[in-house]
Amino acid sequence: MNQRIHKSFKLNGVSHNEQSLLTKITSNRDLLFLKSLIASWFDTNNYLEVKTSGSTGNPKKMKIPKVDFIESCLLTKKTFDLNEKSRVINCLPVDYIAGKMMFIRALVLGLDIYTFPIKSKPINKIKSNYDLIAMTPLQLANSINKIERIKNVIVGGGPVQNDLKRKILSLKNRIFETYGMTESLTHVAIKNLTNNEKNFHALEGITFAKKSGCLLVNTPHLSIKKIQTNDEINLLSKTEFSWLGRKDFIINSGGVKINPEELEKKLTESYDQNFIISSIADEKLGQKLVIVFEKKIPPDWIKSLEKFEKILRPKKVFCLNKFLYVNGKTDRKYVKNSIEKLSN
Repeated sequence: MNQRIHKSFKLNGVSHNEQSLLTKITSNRDLLFLKSLIASWFDTNNYLEVKTSGSTGNPKKMKIPKVDFIESCLLTKKTFDLNEKSRVINCLPVDYIAGKMMFIRALVLGLDIYTFPIKSKPINKIKSNYDLIAMTPLQLANSINKIERIKNVIVGGGPVQNDLKRKILSLKNRIFETYGMTESLTHVAIKNLTNNEKNFHALEGITFAKKSGCLLVNTPHLSIKKIQTNDEINLLSKTEFSWLGRKDFIINSGGVKINPEELEKKLTESYDQNFIISSIADEKLGQKLVIVFEKKIPPDWIKSLEKFEKILRPKKVFCLNKFLYVNGKTDRKYVKNSIEKLSN
């Protein structure tokens, strides 16, 4: 097998070798977004340059060996029962790792990959069946009526909210919430939402540990053997954990450390629109807990907070016309900067 491009590779149903693929991409305006990725994959460098999503700061560039991409592809093949006849969809930007990996999987494994619109409702015009798609929670929520046409759906980029999880339970295909990062070349753990699983389970060969309250991922199939994350977890075994939230999002209010993502999980059923828990500077508390809604403030927003002890109740409410999203995730830094300007 040519590890750069498998003999069975197809793009939108058409077989290609290295040269015909490059010609097709450069001559088709709708495929030009692939040009940089494909050219980099075929060049003589033994690495590929990738960038993180930037959800917790500025995006960072990294050089990852191409052999690691191949190993990741083989692990995905085994996990989701892919073969040379599998038809997959990409509807994510190839600038970031999730979209990038979909195309590299197709090249390495000989899949037939179809390019769908990179937008919030990507499969509105789907007419046939497919074997795999990667989506953000928003894309999945907007595609729920047609998603059963796809055998395996992997969703990442942010937590799946409870209302969407309830809808998934009635579906007949397989929906997996994934856990991963750029360094691990996407998923290292999955949670089967169709089966109502509550915890993340490791892919074959991967194990977990806990260091300073955060997840440590052991990745023997990659060049980097250990990845220390900033994700707070409950470690249930060396292959299973429950995710609590980002350590670097912790809010220290009056000496009490508050995980905003844990609070958000408990409030998801209370509000119909997007919201996050954030903070603003406060002379007495250091950081004052606040709640920020997108587009409008619900009239009974404060009632849902009564179940929390006083220290965990947001002290102020804000509304922004629109949140900024980075690779499907709410940009918390943007929201925090915006409300701090409003509070001054």
